[in-house]
Amino acid sequence: MQVFKLNVISSALVLAGLLSVSTLVFAESSERANAIITAPVVVTGTRVEQNSFDLPMSINAISGEDIREGQQQVHLSETAARIPGVVVNNRNHGAQELSISTRGFGPRAQFGVRGIRLYADGIPLTMPDGQGQTGTFNLDTADRIEFLRGPFSALYGNSSGGVVQIFTKNGGPENELSGTAFYGSYSTHREALTYSGKMDKVDYVLNASHYETNGYRTHSANKRDMLHAKIGIQLSDDSKITLVVTDLDQPDTKDPGGLTLAEFKRDPSLARTNAVANNMHKEIKHTQAGVILDHKISDTDLIKVTAYYGTRENLQFLFNNTASGYDRDFGGTDIRWNHSGQLADRPFNFTAGINYDSMRDDRYNYGGTKKGNIVSTSTLNRSEINKAYNVDQYAQAEWKFHDQWDLHAGIRHSRVTFDNTDKKAHAYDDKITYAKTMPVVGMTYKVTPVFNLYANAGKGFETPTFVEQAYNDDTSPTGNNPNIKPSSSTNYEIGAKAFLTDSTLLNLAIFNVKTEKEIVVDSGNVVTVYKNAGDTERKGLELSLDSDLGNNFKGYLAYTYLNAEFKDAFGLVESGNKIPGTYSDRIYAELSWKHPDSGFNTAIEGIHSSKTYVNDTNTAEADAYTVFNWRGGFTQKVNNWKFNEFVRLENITNRDYIVNVRSNDSGLRFYEPGLPSNWAVGLNASYIF
Repeated sequence: MQVFKLNVISSALVLAGLLSVSTLVFAESSERANAIITAPVVVTGTRVEQNSFDLPMSINAISGEDIREGQQQVHLSETAARIPGVVVNNRNHGAQELSISTRGFGPRAQFGVRGIRLYADGIPLTMPDGQGQTGTFNLDTADRIEFLRGPFSALYGNSSGGVVQIFTKNGGPENELSGTAFYGSYSTHREALTYSGKMDKVDYVLNASHYETNGYRTHSANKRDMLHAKIGIQLSDDSKITLVVTDLDQPDTKDPGGLTLAEFKRDPSLARTNAVANNMHKEIKHTQAGVILDHKISDTDLIKVTAYYGTRENLQFLFNNTASGYDRDFGGTDIRWNHSGQLADRPFNFTAGINYDSMRDDRYNYGGTKKGNIVSTSTLNRSEINKAYNVDQYAQAEWKFHDQWDLHAGIRHSRVTFDNTDKKAHAYDDKITYAKTMPVVGMTYKVTPVFNLYANAGKGFETPTFVEQAYNDDTSPTGNNPNIKPSSSTNYEIGAKAFLTDSTLLNLAIFNVKTEKEIVVDSGNVVTVYKNAGDTERKGLELSLDSDLGNNFKGYLAYTYLNAEFKDAFGLVESGNKIPGTYSDRIYAELSWKHPDSGFNTAIEGIHSSKTYVNDTNTAEADAYTVFNWRGGFTQKVNNWKFNEFVRLENITNRDYIVNVRSNDSGLRFYEPGLPSNWAVGLNASYIF
């Protein structure tokens, strides 16, 4: 590992100093094992509930309390900085999805989420082609969000450089009605209403919310309405069925686009050229529903069946008087069996399943003159049907073959088929299938009841998305680009998890990922064309430290070191160039304090990001930055009422900085600015019936 630069070390020390941890020592006795209360119980990674402390993998969870305390509850980016190895950047406009990457997977996406698998209550939000979106994550009702990194992510199939999964809380046992509202800078406001509870054998969580903002940048106003429901029905002692429904409506989301470096330096609040004149914006309508059946076959055997279906309408008006979009139908099912028993008189758990996912996009592009928001349909540039589906089989086992040793192993076979049909000129009707078998294995060694060491290794792969395989030149779509293939990766990780004291948890992971046929930008004069490069390597370190410091103080530190580079030269890109959009150093530090008698809470947050390159040739970059946020609030309980008020101040030093880069943008508009100093005040009131 390369020596860290002095200024990076200094920044780390400044932020880590917020924690003020005076003494950290290893616990030695088994009595301290009874104090292990802070490691979360997680499902992602093994598909059964387990304490994350005992798993041979990097997995962290953000609790519902952290998601909501002093937060606007709009975007995943509000709290994801707490997770080492994960970058979730808010572009500060709603026309494109959050930018998400894990250990250097995903930063090439200029829109949507690629290379990372997304799930909500076990239902995929990543399509079979590998592209997904977080816009339907409902933070009002979240019980927790889990972040899985490393080799075990591959057990979720195509494009699983990491897995992010949100879980909705269950209703009950008491009926509760709660309302939330906040108001902040740029006329930003949000209102939400949640009703939850339990009636006999039915539990429920129902939520409706409205969000609206004028935006910091010119032409960045947006609004959205969301409905979310989770209803559980206990059919018998052995069977439960759960219904999850989500509806999202974003009728007019303005898009300011990216900026050149000169534009950013002149005025970060600018919109790109012609964004205002041609009303660059997006219209989104998304509805999905899923049904989950949990059935206990015997004391040792369970079966889970998940089925889902949804539609998405996506229409985008661009800066050049064109409109493109798609009408999507998607759905699938997953059937899983779990057995808990013994092997050679030692605890043994086995899971096996099969899943099918499909999508169909009616994709189009129109150009010409506009009348209001309507583009002339006389100039049809593109009309095609994109279909993709996958059929996957997977198995995973855990064997506690010794009091101090746990073995985890799994395998998944993914088969993804793409089918593209040109409706405009009938120029192509192509079908192509990619298949890959991905094994993974991990081992945990329990040095003491409060100190674990682990290691794991595995294979993974990522197919090109429909967007990435649509063109093989700069003129017109050509169906399946024969020049681009899936990339494959080999992942290794070693780590340690330890309770340094009764109330301090340390997680440490060191990883190395080697990828063949990395998917990169080939050219982008008219449209962006992709191709395969040679080998890349991602290696680094992740560290998190969570501590109760006493006297109602808590400290949290997350640090990531990442060296992501091209190992083979291609075109103008030299061997050793850094993968754009990746950060060599990311630090998050938080010091919080609560006064139980008054219900007061407060916290200071620090975030540091090193510089990042914005293109494969590494000829341009976004500077490093450090920002600080503050939050404070009160909680009161009066009979059946509970009230929470909060104030939040972000970027309190008013730093100009780049929060996200659009890697390899053909117009050199790589830069998306972060917000200057801004504020929000909020109130939550709930009543228990």
